[in-house]
Amino acid sequence: MGMITEISSSANAPSGTVGKVGTVDTFGTDGGGVANQTLKSGKWIFRRNCSLSPKQLLQWYLSLCAITLVIATGFLLAGFWIVLPFAGIELLLVGTAFVIYARHAADYEMIELQPNQLKLVMADGAKLTQIEWSAQWAKLSYNGKYKAPLLFSHRGQQVKIGKFIAEKDKSALHRELKAALARAAC
Repeated sequence: MGMITEISSSANAPSGTVGKVGTVDTFGTDGGGVANQTLKSGKWIFRRNCSLSPKQLLQWYLSLCAITLVIATGFLLAGFWIVLPFAGIELLLVGTAFVIYARHAADYEMIELQPNQLKLVMADGAKLTQIEWSAQWAKLSYNGKYKAPLLFSHRGQQVKIGKFIAEKDKSALHRELKAALARAAC
């Protein structure tokens, strides 16, 4: 009921990034599927959809280096020494591009609601921001415009969330988060 289990789309994201949402079940059941209590907690995690984790990317890059250097060494032994420096330049440029990619491959935004507490966590490259607010005083707004973020506010502070969420899913997520925030504030 009212849970978003997964949202996948690239409508919001440049260069194919995709937002995914996972939530904790907000209703307890008695085994027969009937809700017997309402829990006042939930967790939403929004991530980029990356093909490779930084560790997998490093493994792939090292295998690319090994293959390229074996081929370049073969050309060196055949007398074509000029191939080796160009292979080194190529690997250096590809490695630089991979480092830039890997810095943001694990970026995420997390919203965690517990009774009377709202926790926002944003990871952007090496920067990790954690904010804990009282759920009773936190407000959530969304104006529905294209590329507009979900905006949490609390006593004059504002935090934008939603750079990994598809535009078509933001209004439904806004309604779900607003209801969960109201439950957590009680």
